[in-house]
Amino acid sequence: MKTKQSIDINCDLGESINPQQWEADSHLMPYISSCNIACGGHAGNQESIKVTIANAIHNQLKIGAHPSYPDKDNFGRVTMKISEQELRQTLRQQIEAIAEECQRQNTDLHHIKPHGALYNDSTANKELAYIIADEVKNFNANIKLMGLAQSNLFTVAQELSLNFLHEGFMDRNYHANTHLVPRGHTQAMHKSLEESLSQALKLAKGEAISSIEGIPLTLKVDTICLHGDNPNAKDIAQRLYQLLREHDIEIS
Repeated sequence: MKTKQSIDINCDLGESINPQQWEADSHLMPYISSCNIACGGHAGNQESIKVTIANAIHNQLKIGAHPSYPDKDNFGRVTMKISEQELRQTLRQQIEAIAEECQRQNTDLHHIKPHGALYNDSTANKELAYIIADEVKNFNANIKLMGLAQSNLFTVAQELSLNFLHEGFMDRNYHANTHLVPRGHTQAMHKSLEESLSQALKLAKGEAISSIEGIPLTLKVDTICLHGDNPNAKDIAQRLYQLLREHDIEIS
């Protein structure tokens, strides 16, 4: 019997202190399988963490911590010059903020995914990737680390014997070297939802996508990111959910 295909769909949530946004986040949860919750570094606070975890439990989602550079002014999307000691300290504090609330609500922390500039910097900077992975291992050697597929973060995760979740992006363009096209580039994002859905389907099926250089790129991914800060996030999540079901692919 042929094994049914499945893919994890993750979304960055809890990135606001506005209760209306928490409500909006909860409405797209039925169409995803994992969430990465802002830990207060780039966004969020203790109340947003509490509510988002409660909603995630209700929707049976895998819960992840989403630590970043401590930079709410720039939403964690700007590289910070920060000492290793300061970075390690903020990573520990942010991860523990999620883990402690998970414990209070009798659930488990499933994974950790860096956010924004910290995520992007770790794909090119192996020393930074090591710091992130080492802090994850120090926190819990059995927890999963989520990062860009086939990146430096994966390499150091292997070196530290961490479980790694290879992530692909439905709405972002790639270079032929498997790196994401930077957000400031005119070709960073797909121009239409149809392009994004097509790429998501190809990633889920293990098929080649096209890099901006025109070179086919095959990425083996465990999870696909759906950006929750898009104003149409719920509609996009519904469309993706429907498309995958039409192709007999489970979200899990």
